[in-house]
Amino acid sequence: MNFFTVKQFSKKWGISERRIINLCREGRISGAIKNGMVWMIPEDTVKPADKRTKVVKYINTEKRVVIVNIYNEIGNYLVPILKKEGIIVEGICDINDKENDNNTFFTDVLIRKIDYKNKLDIESKIHDSEKYYDGLIIIDLENEIQNKELIIDLFSKKMNCTSSIVLVNRNETKKNILLTKFVSNLKEKIGIRINSISLDIPKENTVIINYNEIAEDIEALLTKFKNTTGVIFKTDGGYIQFNKNGKTDNLGVGKFYKAINNYFNKLDKNSNMWCASMMLEDEWTEEPLEMNFRVSNLEAANRGVNLERIFIFSKDRIQEFKNNKTLNIYMQSNIKTMFVDYDEVIVKEPELIKIVGNGWDGIDKSTLIVDLSENDKERGYISINKKEVQKAYNCFQKLKQYSKDLKEILK
Repeated sequence: MNFFTVKQFSKKWGISERRIINLCREGRISGAIKNGMVWMIPEDTVKPADKRTKVVKYINTEKRVVIVNIYNEIGNYLVPILKKEGIIVEGICDINDKENDNNTFFTDVLIRKIDYKNKLDIESKIHDSEKYYDGLIIIDLENEIQNKELIIDLFSKKMNCTSSIVLVNRNETKKNILLTKFVSNLKEKIGIRINSISLDIPKENTVIINYNEIAEDIEALLTKFKNTTGVIFKTDGGYIQFNKNGKTDNLGVGKFYKAINNYFNKLDKNSNMWCASMMLEDEWTEEPLEMNFRVSNLEAANRGVNLERIFIFSKDRIQEFKNNKTLNIYMQSNIKTMFVDYDEVIVKEPELIKIVGNGWDGIDKSTLIVDLSENDKERGYISINKKEVQKAYNCFQKLKQYSKDLKEILK
């Protein structure tokens, strides 16, 4: 009896050598023997049936989605949304992506590192998986992901006609080329929906992007559009741009609070917030946006964010604020609440009150979220101007020297 090598059978059967070796180890190739480090297979051996094509494929109730380029910032927001829908998330990234080796955000997500430049590596790592998928999301179709066509083609063979592919791209032309190339094969022959979302967002670093909105749109394209032949749309991600001085324009109420929520969602136990509030007549209203802002503060503190808030008002108003709902909630939370007497500071260091203005929230030493006067049409602006941020931070440290525990003041 003649024996062939794994390499010879790889060509004969049209599957990877790695896959054949795994089949040998599992005892699924009749007559295969190991000679030292090499597997030898009888020449007349019949290719084992692929158990992935059995009925278990169709009765599997697990919903499984793969995100290509998972470490893109959109992935941070997208994974929790998909998990909330009961979807098992897997991800692939470039094998050369050393920057995310210690990423703890995806601890319960299976990550496969693939050399995007190496077609054999892509084929073996995608082909060898015995799982089937309900969706494929490819984030950023620019040069960062090479051999995109091969990745889409290989994953399409692991989906059924109700599955969906979502392409996320900044470049309209490249997206259209991919759609044109695969629409016939994937949509008409297999029935897979190819939905695409084009990010109409500047690439500059001086842009605030609401990644949560983009993630929600991707999730909708993946799970909600069940009866379409494919949807294409653009989004600007609610982006806000900084000017050359590192400040945004003055923002209306809606944009202002969206930007704040975007910042709050990124805060973790390594983040520091230092905030100064002037207790004005119209502050801490019961409007939904203000209420949500307070909830965001509490959630951030519960996540371990080091959050300090100074409330500035006159001593003769202490009785007035004893029953203030917001102050009472903050004092019972993990937020460090402090009181500063307006009258004392205005006499000793009036420039501090001027710097506080109508109040602001500082994040680390990088960002300042500034409230505008109640007489302004807009709600506030955001600054990453180093001088302005540092000036506010120094002001906060000086105010702390005048501060007392708010709980003691209002008890």
